[in-house]
Order: sequence, then structure tokens, then C-alpha cells
Amino acid sequence: MGWQKYLSYLAALSVVLSAEFLAFSLVTPQLRAQSLEVSVTFPPTSNRGAPRRTTGGGQRNPEPRSCLKGSYPVVTALTPGDNVITTVAPNPTLFWYIPQTEARTAEFVIKDDQQKDVYRTNLAIKGTPGVVKLILPATVSLRTGKEYLWELGLICDRANRSDDRVVRGVIERTQLTPQERTKLAAAREPLKKAEVYAAAGVWQETLSLLAQLRRARPNDSKVSDAWTELLRSVQLNAITNAPLVECCRAEPSRGVRNRQ
Repeated sequence: MGWQKYLSYLAALSVVLSAEFLAFSLVTPQLRAQSLEVSVTFPPTSNRGAPRRTTGGGQRNPEPRSCLKGSYPVVTALTPGDNVITTVAPNPTLFWYIPQTEARTAEFVIKDDQQKDVYRTNLAIKGTPGVVKLILPATVSLRTGKEYLWELGLICDRANRSDDRVVRGVIERTQLTPQERTKLAAAREPLKKAEVYAAAGVWQETLSLLAQLRRARPNDSKVSDAWTELLRSVQLNAITNAPLVECCRAEPSRGVRNRQ
């Protein structure tokens, strides 16, 4: 009888443990999902008087020959409302939306506060509408606390550069606070890291992380929602659904002039 009672006890215990394990396995994914909830809304920025982030009014010629096939959205820098790209990197990655265009070349330049070239190159583009990126080479080393002016011009007519479609903006290299660095080190998921950067007001790293995730996980609704949330928070609603396009490799013939 003693063995029968013991075996009955083990059977009952097994049922209880199995039920508890099943309940835990059902709850754990929910807890895990809740732990990944993020907010990448970018904080409001002040108007520093930076150039507009679109080509509207930015061309060199008041009435240029248009090489853009679509009327809207126009060439647009993926930047906050003040068109100042904040970054912690010495050589950040920059993003633009480029509509369908007949142009096959663009010129990109970064200048310091003395109007001296830090970097200048030509870019080969395909004309496919979408969000494109340019990774600045390691030879570029932006200084912390300094502002740099960048300019991207689609070359519509090589014989008449006044027809270029131009968009301009500002890059400022900044630093995270010790508290922000601690939060970043504790963030295990890329989405969480993007949340830390967004809360710190660091635009480039927030956008780059989400762009990498969007390319790597195109069917992930959390990534898609975060990308949309970030762009809408800086009034870039018109391009939230624009695809990421492989484009804009630097042409080595123009070279680099790096001055700090």
C-alpha cells in the first residue's frame, strides 16, 4: 500500500508540474514580447536655421531642367525637422529619399565651418525611387562638438551644373552621457538600442539601426512599426513606405580630401 500511495503522489505531482510548465511556457512569450516594446519617437528639435531638407527651393538655378520623373516626394534628406543630423560616429551613414530620376550621377560634399572641403565625391545612382544611403569612409573623421555642412546634388546636365537638384543639411557629432552609455550597454536587442539613441536625441544611430533591421527583417511588424514611428515623429510621413534601395556607391576617381 505504501508504494501505491507513493506512486499516486508522483503521478499527481507530475500532473501539477506539467500544468505549471505549460502555463509558464504560454506566459513567457508574452513577457518576452512586452520586454521588446519600444518607443523611437524622436524628441522635438529647435530650429537652428539649417537649410531645408528637400530640394524645393534648393536648386542652384531658380528654374532648372528637371531630371525628376515624379513630382512628390522630391529629393528629401532623412533628417529631423531642423535638418541637423546628430551622430556619435566620426564617419556616419547618411540617408536620402530619391524619386525616380533620369540623373545617373550625384555629387556629395561635406564642408567645415570655414567652407573647406572635408570630403567630396561623385555617386553612381540607378534612378530607382527609394531610400538610399551613403557610408562615409574611414578617412573622414568628424570632430565632436563641431557642425559640418553637407550637400547632395543630382547632376541633371553635366554641361550645365546650374541645373543640379540640390539638398543641403548639417551634421553635428555629439556624445552620449554616462547614463545614456549605461543604458545602451544594457540594451541587448537592436530595437532597444535604437530606443536609447532616440531618447538621447542622436538621429543617425537611431535611423541606421532601424534601416539595418528593416533590411534584415522585412516581415517583422515591430521593426516596420518602429521605422514608421520614427519617420512620422519628424514629419516624414510621405516616405514611410518607401523601399530601401541599393544605390549610391562612391566613385573612387574623385577621391577624398579630409581636413579636420
